[in-house]
Amino acid sequence: MNSIRHKTSRAFYLLALFIVFLCLFAFFNLLYLQQQVKEGVEISSFNDDIMEMRRHEKNLVLYHNKKELDNIISYTHKAITSLSKNLNSLMQFAVPADISRLQGLLNDYQEVLSHYQKQWHDIKPATAAQMLRPLGHQLSTLSEKIALEERSSLIHSLRTTRWTLAGAILMTALITVFIGYHLSRQVVRPLRELESNLEPIAQGRFEQLQVKSNEQEVIAFTEAFNRMLHELELRKQRLLQTEKLASLGILASGVAHELNNPLGNILSSCQLLKEELHSADKTMLDSWLEQIDSETMRAHKIVSAMKNFGQPQSFNIEPVPLRELIDSTLLLLHNDLKNLPAIQQNIPDNLLLNVDYQRFQQVLINLLKNAIDAGDQTNQISLQASLCHEPISPLPEGSYIIGDVSEGISNKMKKSFSDKESGCKTACASLHIKDTGHGITQETMVHIFDPFFTTKAPRQGMGIGLYIAQEIIREHAGEIAVLSHPGQGTEFIIRLPCIQP
Repeated sequence: MNSIRHKTSRAFYLLALFIVFLCLFAFFNLLYLQQQVKEGVEISSFNDDIMEMRRHEKNLVLYHNKKELDNIISYTHKAITSLSKNLNSLMQFAVPADISRLQGLLNDYQEVLSHYQKQWHDIKPATAAQMLRPLGHQLSTLSEKIALEERSSLIHSLRTTRWTLAGAILMTALITVFIGYHLSRQVVRPLRELESNLEPIAQGRFEQLQVKSNEQEVIAFTEAFNRMLHELELRKQRLLQTEKLASLGILASGVAHELNNPLGNILSSCQLLKEELHSADKTMLDSWLEQIDSETMRAHKIVSAMKNFGQPQSFNIEPVPLRELIDSTLLLLHNDLKNLPAIQQNIPDNLLLNVDYQRFQQVLINLLKNAIDAGDQTNQISLQASLCHEPISPLPEGSYIIGDVSEGISNKMKKSFSDKESGCKTACASLHIKDTGHGITQETMVHIFDPFFTTKAPRQGMGIGLYIAQEIIREHAGEIAVLSHPGQGTEFIIRLPCIQP
């Protein structure tokens, strides 16, 4: 039976073997270059000795100084010794005839120096020059020729090594690509097929996997996964009824609670429409029909939001006058507000919010309903809105905050709107909803945005209003904060990024 592990191992063993071979090749190539450099140093040292002989030879002819003669004799002896010691290295870069000639010239040069040393006082500098210069010139010419040959050979070796290493690297890359392609066909392909087979599982269709591969690991995984699916199916059947009843009870209560307002408004509008169908003017009839339509869409969005349970959904952001939105919301809540003091409002007429109209209206309804239920008949509710620009001032100390409007301004809004094209500028709209009710304790405050958390009496709320509100605010890249103390009322602060003319 085929095995992915064996295929992978063989491929990497082959690659490792080739890399070892390449390393050995590079190692011996470097040893060869090291030997060439060593020979080059020896030849350069021999050539330097010849050059020093010529330099002292010139000084001897010019100044007739016996010390210079001693120096020439010393360097000549050093050159003869170097030639004898490094004869094999020199033979690689010169023909035997040149080596023999070089040896003869050095011997002749040494004899002339010995003769000159013995008859120091009798030989004139001009005569010494005639004897030494021809021999020295031939010696320097031959040594430079050999040195040039050595350098040329070293440069050639370096060039050859460079191209050889480049070819080896290219070969390594090609072998690596070949092995990768082989592994892709032999290893990755079965894994991708397995991933494709698991896609229905990810979509919630717990079907048995079909074995479509002859790889040992894939077969073993498929069999184990099928056994797990079978066990999950058995346990699922046992828990289905209990979970279904609990979930339906919670969701039905929550949806009924959230749908109460739109359904009530739809009922009221339908009754008015039925009673005044033949007597009301067309404008009033259109208004009631429009209210029925908008409330129906609002109820549809509430059901969709509960169905997705907090998952981000696509929505339509458009400039909405905040005052118009608040007036429409207060009209829907008229029956709940009629026994309370008149709401204090400080809303600029020209303040625009870039929001989804229906969703943000749901936020206002939830927050206002909480404010209404937070106190008695003396409960004073106030609404205040303002526009602020960056840098945005921090929220009051002690606030419990969900979201980050600064990040929304810098990221989401700048992607959604083009300031240069629209002639607008990014800003932040702040909306404060405050009541003078009973307030919230610090222990309770950190849980008020949790789903199904409520402090109300049974059958008076399921605790999903604020959860839905904070999810909608997050969808709008804004932030919502609550500031409250027991007996001192509660203040909700909503800050949203917006585009202002």
